[in-house]
Amino acid sequence: MLLKMKKHSRYLVIFAAALALEIGSTMYINSVSDKQIAATMFWAFLGPFIALPFAGFVADEKTWRGRFFLALSSSIGYTTGALISMYFILLN
Repeated sequence: MLLKMKKHSRYLVIFAAALALEIGSTMYINSVSDKQIAATMFWAFLGPFIALPFAGFVADEKTWRGRFFLALSSSIGYTTGALISMYFILLN
């Protein structure tokens, strides 16, 4: 399945996974600091599944150029996730 995907689709999936992982990480930290056991367990359980695309796509990529674009997609996703998380944190 991973090999049949077009290159641009891979970058979009990595972006979305990084975005979700950053928001999930922030929610995990928030639930730990608020001592919410159920929410902490939920985010701890969900984290590895959100990160699955990283393992598959990075292992399949054979060129440094492709790896660079995977890293760039990931970086933009994390940054966007951090901005979204901060927006909602600052609302409270």
